[in-house]
Amino acid sequence: MKTRTLLVASLWAVAAPALAQPGAQDADDEPSDGPEAQAVLPIRIDDLIEVAVRLSPDLARARNDRSVAGHTAAGQRRDQAWIFSANVQYSRDATADHVEAPPYSVVADDKLSGTVGLGRNLPTGGSVQFQLGLQHQTSEYNITDTLQQQLSSSQSMTGGGMTAPDEFMDQNVASLSVTLKQPLSRGFGPDVALAQQKKAELGATEATIKAQLAAEQMVRDLVTGYWELAYAAYEVDVRQQSLELAKKQDDLTHDQMRAGTVPASALHAVEYEIATRTQAMLTAQLVVEKQSLDLRRQAGLELGQRAIVMKPSEPFEIGDEEFDVDDVIARSRVANRQLATIEIEKKIADVDANVARDQRKPQVDLSFTGALIGQGEDSGSSLSGLANGDNFQVSVGLNVSFELSGAARRAHMAAETKKHRLDIDRADAERQIEVAVVTAVHQVTAARTRVALSDKAIQMAEENVRAERSNFLVNRSTNFQVMQRQDELIQARLDRGRAIADYHEAVAQLQFLSGLILQQYRVNVRSASPASRG
Repeated sequence: MKTRTLLVASLWAVAAPALAQPGAQDADDEPSDGPEAQAVLPIRIDDLIEVAVRLSPDLARARNDRSVAGHTAAGQRRDQAWIFSANVQYSRDATADHVEAPPYSVVADDKLSGTVGLGRNLPTGGSVQFQLGLQHQTSEYNITDTLQQQLSSSQSMTGGGMTAPDEFMDQNVASLSVTLKQPLSRGFGPDVALAQQKKAELGATEATIKAQLAAEQMVRDLVTGYWELAYAAYEVDVRQQSLELAKKQDDLTHDQMRAGTVPASALHAVEYEIATRTQAMLTAQLVVEKQSLDLRRQAGLELGQRAIVMKPSEPFEIGDEEFDVDDVIARSRVANRQLATIEIEKKIADVDANVARDQRKPQVDLSFTGALIGQGEDSGSSLSGLANGDNFQVSVGLNVSFELSGAARRAHMAAETKKHRLDIDRADAERQIEVAVVTAVHQVTAARTRVALSDKAIQMAEENVRAERSNFLVNRSTNFQVMQRQDELIQARLDRGRAIADYHEAVAQLQFLSGLILQQYRVNVRSASPASRG
């Protein structure tokens, strides 16, 4: 944000004096027939990239996707987390009063039970559950009044020996159990059990690589746009120089006319060239404004201040970088993030293929339950019986099932075919990158040679211009020939500028292909904070 503020402040600082100068066109005046830029803002490429990293919408979307994928991967770990559970339940089973029930039969049961448990899924594909439970049961028996009287009379006649049964009886049961479920064939092992978690983690890695790839593409495009703007500004300077040359020749022609050494018609060639070169300079200025706005848009800067045109401040010369084709190709196969993305997609396809292969197996599931049980008239005695191991229960089960259709086999074939498709995609991407690397390296070499040849051409063209002007002064040449020599000089200078721009764009392409461009401009999209420099 600080860099953006400084950049915007610089825009205003440069624009304000220029807009206040006499003759500067006011916003309410009639529109200009040509470029509307009134001020120039020199800008370094590092500053431009720093602002773009913070403001680029494409990079913001990529960072958001990365954040979503990271949270999704963390959320998938929930499947392997320990889960605490608790349950309380009350139930009553009773016979209505108008229904005649046999003596001593249970006519009502009240049950209050509660359990707490701790369990989780296992990386082997199974699950384990520990559970502690307590149950209190009150049973009501059918003891009629007649039966109570008979038992009381018998007790009084015999002097004891028989006790009237209780109408209600309480019972408490405590249990501690462990349940293990484990597939022995289909679904066995971490390759299948943790498939979704692995895919989510690979998806998070892929999102990070895609965010880096988006940053690489943005930086490469910014660098390319920067040097295209630099060339456009250079062309304006060259066009201005060419116009000044033509005007000097015009002044010289007027002097010669006054001396009577050349006819009036000699001005025609010069006037034509002045008009043509003025038009070329106007066109070049419009190109600068357009490319300046395009570069602003790419960097996320506001577009309202059209009176301020950005001008690259980096030296418009070739650098010293040298590239070896084999070294760049070898590095690109390791560090190129386009290839890395395909590699991650192939790993995800491997996970899907393993799951699809596993689905072709028969379903064989083993289940085991072991429990200690304690009983008593109250909760304390039931827990004591549980601790003493008074009762226990063990059960083992095996379940087997087979799929009779061929759907699982077809799903496996589809997953394997997808893996093969990704192998083809990677091989094709490697070939495309290799071609791009060879082309870019040759462009760097050719640009360096073109600059050297252009330097010689400029030197010779300048000498030709001076010689042709000298011949014109002694009436051995015409303005038409002088203008031709000047055009050759202009073209040689433009060729040199084009070679310099091509050189820097080819270097940026090589840095992109070899995965070095983020390091080159100190861009980091893997930090916890939004993408930053340093």
